[in-house]
Amino acid sequence: MSYSSFENNGSGTAGPTNEADFQKLAQTIATSIQKILQNVSSMQRMVNQFGTAQDSPELKQQLHQIRTYTQRLITDTTNLLNELINCKERHLKIQRDRLVDEFTAALTAFQSVQRKTVDLEKNAVRQARGASGAVLNKPPGGGSSNHSSMGSYGNSHNHSSSSNAFEDNFVSQRGGQTQEQLQEEIDLQALENQEQTIRELEENIVSVNEIYKKLGALVYEQSHTVDSIEASVEHTSVFVAEGVQQLKQASHYQNKARKKKLILALIAASILAVIILLIIIRH
Repeated sequence: MSYSSFENNGSGTAGPTNEADFQKLAQTIATSIQKILQNVSSMQRMVNQFGTAQDSPELKQQLHQIRTYTQRLITDTTNLLNELINCKERHLKIQRDRLVDEFTAALTAFQSVQRKTVDLEKNAVRQARGASGAVLNKPPGGGSSNHSSMGSYGNSHNHSSSSNAFEDNFVSQRGGQTQEQLQEEIDLQALENQEQTIRELEENIVSVNEIYKKLGALVYEQSHTVDSIEASVEHTSVFVAEGVQQLKQASHYQNKARKKKLILALIAASILAVIILLIIIRH
């Protein structure tokens, strides 16, 4: 295949210059698409474990890693497809369009699992915030009453015993409050991490939607260009056929004119011969 079978894609990247390069690039894209689908399947299994006994921070970290890798793979595959978009041969265009369809299906599956993850994460955040609010709004667990009881109890016992009991109770309350504060900080950090994950997922969804638009625009532009070329070829064929037909008609008319001239010449010759014959007879 000659270099003219491919056009410059105008993206600043070097596309294939012959069919061998095209097939090599197409194989790379097909492998990437299969890897995306495998990753999506793994992500789906992980998401299905949310809220179960298998759910854990390690599971979500693993999901985050595979999601990030898949997002990068999608971006790279988009760039590779962009290099194939300007092929001119019909059988290569068919192969390219099939790859675009398969890639679009993989993107759809990836978007689906991302949206499901967003929904589950948002629901978990709402539940966690609700539980946190209930704990924060809970009335004190009787520290004041214990202190009051200690005071009353001290009225009936000596001053030393009352002081020791008060100090023990104060230290116990302080320790409990510190543990509660640490747990609240841990829960708050977990909520912030979940919200950050949600923001990243939503950004990824928007990014993939942009890829959808770019693919659609590129395919439409190339299809429109190809249709215009094919239409021009068809119009040219029509014009050539009409020209041939007109030439045939002109040739037909020319032949008829020649026949008319020949007949007229024969008639004129016959008339001239008759006139000459009459003159000879009279003399």
